Amino acid sequence: MSDSEVKRLRRISNPRRRREYLLSRAVIRQALTQIFALPLNDWEITERDNALPSITNLPSPVFYSLSHSDSEINFVLADRAIGIDVEVIKPRKNLCELAQQFMHPDELTSLGTPADVWFFYRTWSAKEAYFKALSCEEQVSTVLSDVPIWTVLHKDTWQQTDLTDEQFSRIVVVQS
Repeated sequence: MSDSEVKRLRRISNPRRRREYLLSRAVIRQALTQIFALPLNDWEITERDNALPSITNLPSPVFYSLSHSDSEINFVLADRAIGIDVEVIKPRKNLCELAQQFMHPDELTSLGTPADVWFFYRTWSAKEAYFKALSCEEQVSTVLSDVPIWTVLHKDTWQQTDLTDEQFSRIVVVQS
């Protein structure tokens, strides 16, 4: 592990979060090694505050995204902008309050139906994945509650893959 990874790991006190952090870095290195055929220990990963870690020695330009929730870790690579989000699906008493923080007004009208938990998590994951696929400059100017995500993802500029099951909401968003 790099110095910045060790430093970040030391700041994580929760045992489950420490385990997720370590496993996520192992997943990143394993995936990169399989794709680029470099040894596991050769990857130069530098932690950044509130951002995906930087991998400074990628042999070719590549986009990547990382997400983890409740011990599930997902890492994706592509030759164009990509984002992934995974969320464990669990009942929430404050579903509508949370939705107000990130849903577009048109999306909020879909809550309250029998499928509202599924819609909530799929929308949350889609927005998170979309946000992760944006450049840092675009992220700064993007307010997710202003984005009607299902309209955005059905245009020609983005594609989405929904891998949601009974336990996890998983959405991958890639630029067309």
